[in-house]
Amino acid sequence: MAKNKTMLILGIVGALTLLLLIKKKEAVAVAPVGVPVGVPAVAEASLPAGCQGQAIQLAQQQLGLPMEELTVRSLIPQDLGLQTWSLNLAAVGWNTGVINTSVADNRFICITGVSYAGTSAESVRVRVGASTVAQFSIQHVPGITTTHYIDIAPILAQQNLPVSVDVYASAISATDNVILVGTTVEKRGMLLA
Repeated sequence: MAKNKTMLILGIVGALTLLLLIKKKEAVAVAPVGVPVGVPAVAEASLPAGCQGQAIQLAQQQLGLPMEELTVRSLIPQDLGLQTWSLNLAAVGWNTGVINTSVADNRFICITGVSYAGTSAESVRVRVGASTVAQFSIQHVPGITTTHYIDIAPILAQQNLPVSVDVYASAISATDNVILVGTTVEKRGMLLA
């Protein structure tokens, strides 16, 4: 009888130990550190690399908005105060202020390249605030009329900062297309003026 009692006690202790171990493993698997049981951990979304990610991060910091309340889209001429990318190069030499605007409130711009098919523009200079942040050549190759694309060192312009673009022209042209390529990050629901 003593042997049966001992076996029964060992069986109960073993079963309880096994039950506690199983419960403990389930709790660890379901509840990571700092997260209450039954609430799944939320994985933080990673931002895109480069200038676009920096624009998103800057927008989140300055506007205090989560990613869900921001719109990320391609840069369009209206973001820089233009109706089209067609620029009026009225003089041979530097045409200053062919783009001269301020970035709208709640908007952040990242310029990463230039697409160009014209024949007059040779160089572009970009100022953000009071500083010249880029100057690069877009000179076209004589006899080639296809559009070419040039990557540039990314230019980040935040809300309410003045942006000015100067273009050096080898000839007068009222319709040279200098297309700035990039990304705009803005508060969701903004309307272009």
